[in-house]
Amino acid sequence: MKHAVLWLSALLCMAAAPLPAWAAPTYTVTVIGSAGGAAYGINSTGQVVGALAAGTDRHAFYFDGITVNDLGTLGGANSVAWGINDSGTVVGRSQTGPDQLQGFSYANGVVTALPSALYDARAINHAGTIVGTGFFPDGQGSGVTRAYTYAGGVVTDLGILPGNDGEVSYGYGINNAGIAVGAVEVGGAPNRPTDPFRFSGGVMQNLGNFDGVFGAAHAVNEAGQVVGSAGAPYIGDGNVYPEKSFLWQNGVLQALGELIPNGNSVAYDINNAGLIVGSADAGDGTRGFLSAGAGLVALDTLIDPGAGWTITAANGINDLQQIAATACSLAGCFAVRLDLAPVPEPAQAAMLGLGLLALCGPALRRRMARFGRYDALKAKARRLMVLAATMKTPLPLSCSVSGCAGRVVTCASTTSIRK
Repeated sequence: MKHAVLWLSALLCMAAAPLPAWAAPTYTVTVIGSAGGAAYGINSTGQVVGALAAGTDRHAFYFDGITVNDLGTLGGANSVAWGINDSGTVVGRSQTGPDQLQGFSYANGVVTALPSALYDARAINHAGTIVGTGFFPDGQGSGVTRAYTYAGGVVTDLGILPGNDGEVSYGYGINNAGIAVGAVEVGGAPNRPTDPFRFSGGVMQNLGNFDGVFGAAHAVNEAGQVVGSAGAPYIGDGNVYPEKSFLWQNGVLQALGELIPNGNSVAYDINNAGLIVGSADAGDGTRGFLSAGAGLVALDTLIDPGAGWTITAANGINDLQQIAATACSLAGCFAVRLDLAPVPEPAQAAMLGLGLLALCGPALRRRMARFGRYDALKAKARRLMVLAATMKTPLPLSCSVSGCAGRVVTCASTTSIRK
């Protein structure tokens, strides 16, 4: 009992001490290029792609970690890069004329146009399989918009769901197992509602909705977890077609939450640890968010507030927890990469512990004196013992410990031991 009281007093004293300044923030901001940019994709080494301002136009870019590379266009004014794999191959789309779009890939300094039917390329996996959206003949002298995969020179039309009036599908994400995700029409005119889909083994699966109208799946990780947005019911607040971010796994569609009541949200990416990023309504615009599968955390709260950034969108996350995002300040909006803030080195942590013990030493000695004579030499020879998880665990004490850096710590429950 005496030792439990003493060591709990020490822990309470440490908890009362002020936290060191290096404990915040959680993320640092790496700016990519000049104002007018947005980041859309990131690979496992932190290379980022997106779009940057090029005069009055916008060009696709590739950030290799050091240099920002303008990828230009396929002859038109604008282009955008959506995805990048771990080999550094980039995919996106470009204008070829005023009203013409063309999918492209970029590798080793060369931009290559995809087959003419493939007007948008959204993601690419490690094997080089691309997913996107194209325009395919419908057998009646016209054409129809469909999700596709493209690998080894072969284009595969992913089709639509049978048994409804929908005609169109869109491809947005793919994992290394070749599972593709996107959006598919589940009804005809006038609204042409869409649901998120998962395509595997030649079969398209509808992932469902929340009794709403418009939804899409944007990414799938190696465990097969899918994220995106699903239609939610209209509740009469002016938001006629609400969308809610979701996580789909093991056949279950789960809403992730919201930043404001009844606000829209979209999940854009998920890493292999199940961390999710996206964008959500925040009342005064949109905010990028981070989620572990339940509830949304605004990324603004995870960076140094003194830096002056507002994170308006988060579009990609890798297994290092680096995030491809868009951040705005008084100087404009920029493509950024959010990097985890460094944690303290072991030596720093040890010095912190020694400092806390120095601060709390007098209080602990006074506490120990209540239970018997304090012998400094014997105390120095003792070693801290860590109770095994299976042993008895002390509950909070009814106590008041003072003398630790001028602070007083109190706790309410009574002293007790339980198994």
